[in-house]
Amino acid sequence: MTSGRARWSVAAGLALVWVLASPVVAQWLKVPQASTPRAPDGKPDLTAPAPRTPDGKPDLSGIWQRPRGVPPGSGGRDGIAAGVEVLFEPWAEALYKARGENNSKGTPSERCLPHGITKAVSVAEPFKIVQTPALILILHEEFNHHRQIFTDVRRAPERRAPTWFGYSRGTWESDTLVVDTTGFVNDTWLDFRGHPATDALKIVERYRRRDFGHLEIQFTIDDPKAYLKPWSVSMTFDLLPDTELIEHICENERDAALHLIVGK
Repeated sequence: MTSGRARWSVAAGLALVWVLASPVVAQWLKVPQASTPRAPDGKPDLTAPAPRTPDGKPDLSGIWQRPRGVPPGSGGRDGIAAGVEVLFEPWAEALYKARGENNSKGTPSERCLPHGITKAVSVAEPFKIVQTPALILILHEEFNHHRQIFTDVRRAPERRAPTWFGYSRGTWESDTLVVDTTGFVNDTWLDFRGHPATDALKIVERYRRRDFGHLEIQFTIDDPKAYLKPWSVSMTFDLLPDTELIEHICENERDAALHLIVGK
């Protein structure tokens, strides 16, 4: 007769296999799209000209991801600020160093809370841009989070609750989308290394689609409570053609239960 402990081990093992295998089963393998330009061999032509909307603006739509084999913007000793001069306020510098020494424990994502804007696009999971004339949506595969960028003539509301992604308004400067975002919650993490930000944070992003398969975004961080002067970083992203996002749910209770099962 199988003992209770053995039955529990088998059940735990099956549960672990199911959890680990689920993303593979759910992953879209191939979803060919008629709008994807093709090379003579039928493969997506990622160097084809960037698509444009009916009004002539670059169309940023697509599923984007940090290039494979390239460390994310939040990697390295200095996080997204690698190679960039960042002048901290004393308290912010002390907090940043403490987070690094603690291996970045305590990041909001540990509690299923959203990443900051720069942290959200530098993770391994892709994000999808959906562009319309008056609104641009950014759908993050990780945690199924979304962000709105308003490109109509509306003004920012005078009274609004602070949010993790802030309130974003976008305008076009020639072929570059310029996004101005304010209204963040206090204590946003800008990357996994723990660059801090406060409710005074303002981020200006500049989106440029070089061609069909490549996107560049420059981020300017301006937080007078945390930094002595604004600083900028740039990231590049590759298009993931002929595919779709999958569902990615973060649930602390189940994560904790799984850790108990596998003895972590």
